[in-house]
Amino acid sequence: MKKLIALFAALMMICCCAMASAETIVVATNPEYPPFEYVEGDEIVGYDIDMIEAIAAKAGFEIEYSPMDFDAVIAAVATDFDTIGVSGISITDERKLSVLFSDGYINAGLVVIVKADSGYETTEQLKGKLIGVQLGTTSDFAAEEITGPENVQQYKTFLNAIMDLQGNKIDAVIIDKPVGQAIMASLNDPNLVMVDMGLQADWYGIEINMGNVDLQAKINKALAELQAEGFFDQLAVKYFSAAEEAAE
Repeated sequence: MKKLIALFAALMMICCCAMASAETIVVATNPEYPPFEYVEGDEIVGYDIDMIEAIAAKAGFEIEYSPMDFDAVIAAVATDFDTIGVSGISITDERKLSVLFSDGYINAGLVVIVKADSGYETTEQLKGKLIGVQLGTTSDFAAEEITGPENVQQYKTFLNAIMDLQGNKIDAVIIDKPVGQAIMASLNDPNLVMVDMGLQADWYGIEINMGNVDLQAKINKALAELQAEGFFDQLAVKYFSAAEEAAE
């Protein structure tokens, strides 16, 4: 009888381990943010996607993507224990009131895209000007401080904002540097320039539900291992090198 009980217990442990190894985490993301996440064919691809798949492989969980608008990501994470946000998300004190964050994985400081003949070189010159941003991003908050909320134009994507800049509907776009580099390289528009106006550093992190501290620890461990292995150097070459060369 004791042998049967022991055998049953062993089988239960095996089953539990199998269930744990097959844990599925939902990845909330806005796939309209190249080069971090975007749609290619029928797949969501990009810097963040390569990263979270490498993290999942190390941490031992499966992932399932849930595409949505950027400003819906934090609510999805805050209300679901098994959902994380991976979408070029800046770590801010305000967001920390609703979710946990992983360690920062890239410093994507803010820059400004303007018309080449605009003469805009400082934030002081942008006071009272119409500035385009992607809704809910740190560029949104930065623009409000510079020009006031009444002069901020919010868009679903940064690309939409830059298209309005091309059409002279707004005066500038505040954007995360690597995203701006990728869009500028893609558009190849000599009438646009990227200006560093000394705006704040902007570390991206992975959003995690407040109650899921175990997952936070697993993700941070995987991030540290990937950093030590040079994985992020490889991602930088893959996603930013061409854009940087085009922007120079």
